[in-house]
Amino acid sequence: MSPEPAKDSAALEPASPPLTPAHESAAALHGDAEAQAADADDSNKAQAAGLKKKKKNRGNRKSAAKRGPTALPKNRGTGFEEFFADPPLTPDEASEEKDHIYARRIQSCIQRFRARRRLSPEQSRYFNEYLFLGGIDTSGKAFGGLEEKDTRTLTPAERLDATATDAVHSGSAADDRYYHGDDEHWSVDFTGVLAGFFSTSLLIMTGGDLQKMETAAALAENFLKYILHHDVCPEYEDDVKRALRLCTDAREEWPLLDELQHSLPGAFHLSAIDLFSPPSPEDWNCSSLRLPEGFDAKAIFYSACALLGEVEVLKAAQQGRLGIAKEHTCALEVVEIQQPRADVAERFGRLEVADSKLRAGPIGKAFFKPTTIEDGWETPVIASPYGESGGSWLYFEQSLLANMRPGMKMALTIVELDAGIRFVKAVTDVVPTFYTFLPQVLMKYYKQPRVNERPAPSVQDPHAEEEQQAREANED
Repeated sequence: MSPEPAKDSAALEPASPPLTPAHESAAALHGDAEAQAADADDSNKAQAAGLKKKKKNRGNRKSAAKRGPTALPKNRGTGFEEFFADPPLTPDEASEEKDHIYARRIQSCIQRFRARRRLSPEQSRYFNEYLFLGGIDTSGKAFGGLEEKDTRTLTPAERLDATATDAVHSGSAADDRYYHGDDEHWSVDFTGVLAGFFSTSLLIMTGGDLQKMETAAALAENFLKYILHHDVCPEYEDDVKRALRLCTDAREEWPLLDELQHSLPGAFHLSAIDLFSPPSPEDWNCSSLRLPEGFDAKAIFYSACALLGEVEVLKAAQQGRLGIAKEHTCALEVVEIQQPRADVAERFGRLEVADSKLRAGPIGKAFFKPTTIEDGWETPVIASPYGESGGSWLYFEQSLLANMRPGMKMALTIVELDAGIRFVKAVTDVVPTFYTFLPQVLMKYYKQPRVNERPAPSVQDPHAEEEQQAREANED
């Protein structure tokens, strides 16, 4: 028997009916629906991916717990607002403060203060300089970067300590620029460090800008209040409170100093300079004297002497023998200020100098004693013309005396005439009552000495260093 012939599979399938126009439109609608469904699936996937990405980004943000046990919440501002106050300590925080802060003192306090405040770059610069003057290392830890996985097992307090940049050294490994446990040459002095910061470094950093200086004062005040609030060092509480009062005193004196520096020496002294000791263009250290328009030096000087009762000056001037007796430069401290009496001020007010556009203002006087303004420079000791216990009275306008305070110091060049009257020829410096120079300022750019085997240049071999460098390059 022969096998049956193979059947065509296509022939076995039923023939599909022909498509009518109605069927074609239905198929087209079905295809559009499938395309829309596919687009919707893609859109849902994209939205899901976007949500995951947002959640991932949110996860990268540091929570308050990760930023430290006392970190400032994101919605609490910067910590420097006018009415901001640190919240009361919880029992756990209080016990941790006693166990942790008292063990390492001010170091832990500084670290927690940074975590509790949001310092701007400008504030960080001021704060770092303030801490440096106190012997605290704010340069950060070299090669001390940590990844998140390295800090997962740490407690918030341990994490804060591991990532901190401020350090109070306690051993010989510290840089010589910072405190390293030496109680012989270092002492705890909150008021002294703040006074040194306000007196020297801050003026250089701000250029005397009162608004910037106020920012620095507010920062220091906030830090000192934080120390008191957390009871960091109760044995130095009185010193911390004195430092807080210094912030108030500095705010009061800064505008006065600014006004003095722009107003000194005053019309009376300018008239005396113009008459008896005009600056010479050949003097390298003496700037040209700028007098107001219509300034009548002779009328102002002699009319003031007449109202002040300087009879000897007027007699010497009439006889033509009024000249310079001596001139000296010295540092003086304001001891006493005497405003002009009411009758003298009234006479100055009624005085009118003929052919002069300027009136001589009421003049009082201030008593000065010799002093020293330390600035880190070695200056020769010059004997004061007034003696160690003596002093001198100097005349100043009432407007200038109003800005002076007992304790302020000035570096002045004083000229004394034959008749005994003295006037100020130049004002080199004016410092506040709290002026303090800290030796730590001189360590700002100090570098540790290191061994150098290269021979130093000399007269016999001026190119010794270059030749040594060439030999080392050839050996390499």
